[in-house]
Amino acid sequence: MRKVTGEQVARLYNRDLYAMPVLRAPVYQTPAIVTIAVQLYRLISRLVRLAARHPPASGILALSALAWADLGWVALAALVLAAIVVLVAWRWCWPGSFGRFVTGPARGSWRGWRYRRRWAEVLTIAGAAPWYQGRVILPVLGKVTSTWYTDRVQVRMVSGQSAADFAGCCPGWSGCTAPTC
Repeated sequence: MRKVTGEQVARLYNRDLYAMPVLRAPVYQTPAIVTIAVQLYRLISRLVRLAARHPPASGILALSALAWADLGWVALAALVLAAIVVLVAWRWCWPGSFGRFVTGPARGSWRGWRYRRRWAEVLTIAGAAPWYQGRVILPVLGKVTSTWYTDRVQVRMVSGQSAADFAGCCPGWSGCTAPTC
């Protein structure tokens, strides 16, 4: 038999014809094993999705975990030290290719992350995000390519928006060279 407090009894057995009816959803007790199984399934599916979305990072993590499990922490430290030595030697001997394949993409992804953090707020304040049916429609931020001095940001415009509209909102913008400015 379930416990019913006085307030609930007063609401359930109210004989007033004009009182608001009490509508409550039924509450079912879920067994703990079901809750644990569901949460474990969610955790595993999110980890698999994370590994599928970031294959280089998950491959490096799996290789380091395998080296640590099979050979110990000394082998893992030796593997990390070897990777550092190879990167330093590459940077020292061939700085152009190192900048093109390592430094440039790393700088572009870092700055892209920084742009994406405030993208909606900046475009809304600048007036570069048009309103449609009471909602702000944001241009899509594309690839960010960085050098030491400049960033090239590709933006996919909203349908009906022109490069001139976008340039009018951003006075420091010099012009468009491609369909996705």
